[in-house]
Amino acid sequence: MPRMGLNRQSVVDAAITLIEEKGYQNFSMRELADRLQVKTAALYNHVESIDTLYLEVGYYAIAQLRKVQMSAVKGCERDEAVHALAYAYYKFAKEHLELYKVILSLPMTKNDAVHLAAGDIVEPIMGVLSQYGLNEEQQMHLQRVLHSILHGFISQEAAGCFRHFPVDISDSFRFAIRCFLDGLHEMEEI
Repeated sequence: MPRMGLNRQSVVDAAITLIEEKGYQNFSMRELADRLQVKTAALYNHVESIDTLYLEVGYYAIAQLRKVQMSAVKGCERDEAVHALAYAYYKFAKEHLELYKVILSLPMTKNDAVHLAAGDIVEPIMGVLSQYGLNEEQQMHLQRVLHSILHGFISQEAAGCFRHFPVDISDSFRFAIRCFLDGLHEMEEI
């Protein structure tokens, strides 16, 4: 019999908290059960598998990232919006690195809902890029480039790769976004 007050959402919420505290790679159903003071088997009354739980956590993380991005670009246009979106994405990933790792793990699943949810991450960027004189294909290429810059920067910094030079990391990030915008403006003129 399921424990009173324990339901799918409370299990997901506890998993989110535990993943942020202990790390995505260190998460286990056993530790989650300990946190909720139930037997591990009891969790399966509420979620089918650990993969299902990761999907739920991933959907939550995607929704939060989208919310942060949309809020950041509200009232901004063009370059200002690109800067706002990039910094919001970067800040979210730094503050919620373990949830960000869950988001990155989702494309490896074969779940159609994941592909739909991924659109929630792309939507704010596509909205900003639509303010430029670009066709849809160019916008798609540029959103991939911007995601690559953001993810590359975030993953390299998290791995400690930027500690070897006496250059401010935030200056490097600004420079990366400026280079992206220079390329975008060049493409806009074609």
